[in-house]
Amino acid sequence: MMDPLTKEIITILRRDGRASYSDIARELDTTRDSVANRINPMFQSGQLRVVAAPNPRVLGLTVSAHLSIRVTGDPHGIVQSLEQIKSLAFISIAVGAFQIIAETELRSMSELAQQVSMIRTFIGVSDVQVLLYDRILRSFFLGPEPESFGYNFDEYDHKLIYYLQQDGRASYATLAKYVGLSVSGCRIRVQRMLESGVIQIGAIPQRTEMTDLLFGMGLVVKGDTREAIKVLDTVPGLEFLARTVGRFDLVATLNVNSLKDFNRLISRLLALPSVSYCEQWLHNELVRERYEHTLDLFWSSIY
Repeated sequence: MMDPLTKEIITILRRDGRASYSDIARELDTTRDSVANRINPMFQSGQLRVVAAPNPRVLGLTVSAHLSIRVTGDPHGIVQSLEQIKSLAFISIAVGAFQIIAETELRSMSELAQQVSMIRTFIGVSDVQVLLYDRILRSFFLGPEPESFGYNFDEYDHKLIYYLQQDGRASYATLAKYVGLSVSGCRIRVQRMLESGVIQIGAIPQRTEMTDLLFGMGLVVKGDTREAIKVLDTVPGLEFLARTVGRFDLVATLNVNSLKDFNRLISRLLALPSVSYCEQWLHNELVRERYEHTLDLFWSSIY
């Protein structure tokens, strides 16, 4: 089980994958060595990676959806078929009303309709429920969606993103050598892309073995969703939150320390006058959790 300090360090690196150990130590009131001793072994073993991820909207992937898939029998065979679908950024075997949860990023509603129809033909799939993401308010490390993406990329930006997808903590000197720009030029470009929200650099832990409790929930809200969003924003382990169109108005993913903590949160939400229903599921086995895979889609469309 991961100790609380390591969890706090990873939380900071999710938000800012290039944060220095000294800055992390100051924020958590600990020492730089304490940070390094916990995180370096995780980097070396591959248990933790820091990567750059472009926002899907930048790549023309304007339709994002949550798929709840109900299956009969063992879900692993269906998961193998789902793994062949490149647009699925997230695939999980879950415990709840639906046995598989997936997220897809596509260019159009027509593509979404075709994909859902195809999944419904898989042997063992009895139902596919679709939730459209109206607006993503919090994601694993991408943060909230920017209002617009009026950003002009060039070849140097492409090279920077490509390298940072392999090593999000690469030094500016290393980036400068690879790209062919000055150190200050690389720093300015990376900071500009980060500040505009077109990319984010954050830490992704390897979670093939689920040691933490990772829950999903869908909320039906009467009217204004701000009350429920405010409560969810107080949860340190909130990894994903989106306004949705479909059978739920909000969908969230939370990493919690205990079942007791999660039940306490559910009680707080259901006590709100605006929340009329809350459905929950447990992510039992994460099969795919991918954020940096779509860069080539953008560049293949402009070159």
